Amino acid sequence: MKPCLYDNFEIFQNEPIVFYPVIQSANIFILTVFSLFTVHLLFFSKIKNYTIYTLSFIYIKYVTDTIIHSNIIGIYQYEFRRTVMWFFTTPLILKLYCDMNKLTLMEVNAHYHIASNMLHILCYPLRRTVYNPYIIATLSLYEGYFIYKLFDFKHQKCTMFIIYVWSLFTFITVIEVFEVFNVHDIQICYLLADMIAKLTTILIMNDHEEQIYYIKTNIDLQAVSLLTSINKHIKKFEKSTNVTPKCKELIKQLHGTISNLVPIDKTHLKIELLKKILPLELEDNYLANSKEYIPYNFICVLFTDIVSYTELAKTYDDDVIYKMLNDMYTRFDDIVVRYDNLQKIETIGDAYMVVGDIYTNDTKNNVKNMILLAIDLLKEIKNVQSPDNKPMQLRVGINIGKVVVGVLGVEVPRLCVVGNTVNVANRLQTTADPDTIQISRHVYEIAEETDFGMDIHFEIKENVMLKNIGTKTTYIITPPNNFNLHRVP
Repeated sequence: MKPCLYDNFEIFQNEPIVFYPVIQSANIFILTVFSLFTVHLLFFSKIKNYTIYTLSFIYIKYVTDTIIHSNIIGIYQYEFRRTVMWFFTTPLILKLYCDMNKLTLMEVNAHYHIASNMLHILCYPLRRTVYNPYIIATLSLYEGYFIYKLFDFKHQKCTMFIIYVWSLFTFITVIEVFEVFNVHDIQICYLLADMIAKLTTILIMNDHEEQIYYIKTNIDLQAVSLLTSINKHIKKFEKSTNVTPKCKELIKQLHGTISNLVPIDKTHLKIELLKKILPLELEDNYLANSKEYIPYNFICVLFTDIVSYTELAKTYDDDVIYKMLNDMYTRFDDIVVRYDNLQKIETIGDAYMVVGDIYTNDTKNNVKNMILLAIDLLKEIKNVQSPDNKPMQLRVGINIGKVVVGVLGVEVPRLCVVGNTVNVANRLQTTADPDTIQISRHVYEIAEETDFGMDIHFEIKENVMLKNIGTKTTYIITPPNNFNLHRVP
């Protein structure tokens, strides 16, 4: 800037070469702090905010130049450099604020502040003339309007902080105009204000981004479901209610908060969902496009079926049936997860399929958990609201034997359990009496030697015709006497 400015304007040529040592010491301290923090941002922080990087680098360059040239620049050259630095850094501070609150620079009227800075730079050669007070007064109108309009966003995060920072510089300007301090002391005031503004802005904005990053990277499918449900209920409330202006503002803030929490990179959510769909590390096979399957010798398979479901589906609208099934399956899912290593496989219409312990070879525990699960499902079905307000009934079939487990399909991967064991379990369910559990002979042989912690009554049922399988001897589990099959209030 020397050939373009310093050699052409009297204010730079005739100024005394005076530079307070305290300013030099403060600049060294500021450079150290900002350098350490920038190193942390670049190499240790998981947040990659290039606006913060740019702000830090510009300020570090400004402070470094000041330290290097402290013996050859005068106080007005130093002041002018700071004015130029402001022109580049203050819009970055405002951008950080806007990004935090999903605003634009135009919305917060940043152009008034930027115009004020530009005019300040252009008019700086008149700094020591009689025109200077009028110039400052004019520029203060721009700044005052900018600060005044910021109050429109006082409900947004960090708005008052930004207002306090800008007000601090305005206060120092007033001190300067009325010459309360000399020009050197004013530079110290500006230096301290600069350090406070830049450092606290970066710390606050980076901390906010760190918190959002932590939440986004630790969110799971259930949390996303919660956020979606909240959003859905907010929209439903908006449509069904005459919303007041204050309530609209609150809703807008809630929408912004919720959208901030949803991860942009949803890869980990997709993998979590894939693991739920494809357990046993089969998601790796799917991702590798492998067609391998896993054989098992003794696996329990359970099927349930709603009694009179066909009649209900014919009588009531699809949305009514859907809500009923969703309620029932949500309840069933909550019960299944209480049992270690049981795995829900699929739901087709009113059919619900679960396989037993596919992680261990403990056959007795396999059968025990599956029968206890079936009893819990029979109990829980009474809590599901039927469209006709009649108590709902369930049929359950359980079999044990050889199966293979693998992934079928590519576009829509699906965990499948295949084998005659599955077919028999399904036929046992279709021929079971309402509110009973029909089990195969193999299941019975294991169950009769198992301690269930309650009285389980087995009733033999001979010559049961299972479609496409033949006549079989089966066993019916009658719920214990202390087990209430009536609707639970």
